[in-house]
Amino acid sequence: MSSHKYTVDEVINFCQSNPIYIVDRLDGKNKRFIREVHMSIDEAIYEIRNLRKEFLFQGPFLDRDIKNNYLYEFHKHIRGRWCYIKLTIDDKKNVVVRVISFHESEVVEYA
Repeated sequence: MSSHKYTVDEVINFCQSNPIYIVDRLDGKNKRFIREVHMSIDEAIYEIRNLRKEFLFQGPFLDRDIKNNYLYEFHKHIRGRWCYIKLTIDDKKNVVVRVISFHESEVVEYA
């Protein structure tokens, strides 16, 4: 994971040009959302590759579970639902975008 605070532009660039790994969460939220909106994993990765600066909700902020790791939270409207996308940049060897959350947002309204 990364202890470097990347800018939103850098994070978006990483999403566009590096491997993306969507975490298989124990609670199944990511897979369930992808299934419910009738997407393939490739289509979900396409949505992540096409994040834009205005989709950033917050970040970088420190991860509460992994010491000195920064997270980035995006909210994007996907197939009629607001999707919560939380990711980190794993830059220890080769850069990999690790998507921790890719599921329906629990926030009710957006500006």
